[in-house]
Amino acid sequence: MIPKPKRVFARDFEWRHLSAFAERTASKPQLGVVSGRRRQGKTFLIEALAREVGGLYFGATEATETESLRLFSQALADYTQAAVPYRFADWDEAIRQLFAIGAERRALIVIDEFPYLSKVSPALPSIIQREIDRAVSRETPVSLLLCGSAMSVMGGLLSGSAPLRGRASMELVVRPFDYRLAARYWRLDDPRLAVLVHTVVGGTPAYLRFVNDETPSELGDFDDWVQSTVLDPGTPLFREARYLMEEEADVRDTALYHSVLAAVANGNATRGGIAGYIGRKAADIGHHLNVLEDSCLLRREIDVFRPGRSVYRVCEPLISFYQVVMRPRWSLLESGRAGAVWRDARARFTAQWSVLTSRTCAAPSRERSRSSASCRARSALGWWPTQPAVAR
Repeated sequence: MIPKPKRVFARDFEWRHLSAFAERTASKPQLGVVSGRRRQGKTFLIEALAREVGGLYFGATEATETESLRLFSQALADYTQAAVPYRFADWDEAIRQLFAIGAERRALIVIDEFPYLSKVSPALPSIIQREIDRAVSRETPVSLLLCGSAMSVMGGLLSGSAPLRGRASMELVVRPFDYRLAARYWRLDDPRLAVLVHTVVGGTPAYLRFVNDETPSELGDFDDWVQSTVLDPGTPLFREARYLMEEEADVRDTALYHSVLAAVANGNATRGGIAGYIGRKAADIGHHLNVLEDSCLLRREIDVFRPGRSVYRVCEPLISFYQVVMRPRWSLLESGRAGAVWRDARARFTAQWSVLTSRTCAAPSRERSRSSASCRARSALGWWPTQPAVAR
């Protein structure tokens, strides 16, 4: 196995699969799909892999098709140290050249933020499928990793009648840290404090940077920490929950989706309960629930008390915190009145999270599972104190 760089924290499971993919030297092509919401360290991980094996890494950006093609051509020329820059008329030419270079060098090829490219060039997955099929018939060894943060788009690459369905030999989701890993990453030794912090920010690694590496040192610091970080309009974390949904390509009417998430975060777990909370018919919100599932913002679980029925949970703790604590008092928070908002919300925070954690996080050993339509991310907080300690 390729040694994992010391700068990569945890991620042993993900590195093992990525390393095995990069080391595979079969005579046929292989396709891998890596997805995960932004700020999970996905790009950091795959960049490290490409660097370790001397592969090509190209990170796409939001751009027109013409500019994207130009940026890709430049990255390919830099990688091959071509004397003359590549000039491709379209993605047909570009992908053919990419596969030729990959086969010649037997190098790993990584295209990151692939949804940016497929959005402006919808034919790109079909072009890649055609080249993969050609490479199979010619026994051409090409290793291609497609990566992206738009979960609904990445999930759709291999589903249904999608062009790339059945072509991938690896499909990897980079998930947030569970409670215990997050506690280590945030350097929180007190398990009670670690639970409280996790119920606010979850296990997204980048959020530690968002708060300038500041963590509460003891339970008595939790109140002040919440007010100076996630409730402070001057910090990046303040608007993060809003951005998480806006990043998903399939989300159009954000107001309705926010209402659906608010319904679930406030304890309305069934389709009927959600519909009643937002003032719609249950039949009218099926599409919205599916989109939120595909985006890994909601997960659907079997109701253990009512076989045959499903209940919904919010996947990301920060979104639940935003919907329950922040969104109802958004104007006050924007005016810098975090103290008043938190004093009013503290009891609601305690009651809401004690219910949610007892229902969804009582089994710390639960294995993570996923279906093709939804992300059932593990959320192992493990336990909840009888009376969550919050500084007075």
